[in-house]
Amino acid sequence: MRWLLLCILWSSNIVAQNSMPNPSSLNLFLTSSDKQLHMGGCYVVSSITTAYVYKRTSNKRSAILVGFASGMLVGVAKELYDINHGDPDLADIAADVIGSGLGTICISITF
Repeated sequence: MRWLLLCILWSSNIVAQNSMPNPSSLNLFLTSSDKQLHMGGCYVVSSITTAYVYKRTSNKRSAILVGFASGMLVGVAKELYDINHGDPDLADIAADVIGSGLGTICISITF
C-alpha cells in the first residue's frame, strides 16, 4: 500500500509541473479537462476491477495489484493510441497513476 501512495505522490508532482508552465500561473492542479478525464476513467476501471477481484478471490493483495494494473493498462493504451491519433503527454500517464491508485485505495479501504 505504501508503494501505491508513493506512486500517487510522484505522479501528482509530474502533473503539477506539466500543468503549470510558470510559477505565477493561476492554473490549479489537474485543471485541464483531459487530465480529469484520464484520472476519472482510470479511477472507475481500477475501482470496479479491484472490487470484482476481491469478491472472487478474497485476496486483498491480488485485488489491489490487478485493480491498479487494469487502470494503468487502460490509461497507457489510450496514450499509445494518442501517439498516432492525438496528442500524447507524460502528464496524462501521471493522471492515470493518480486515478488508478485512488480507485484501488478507496475500494481496498472497505475490505
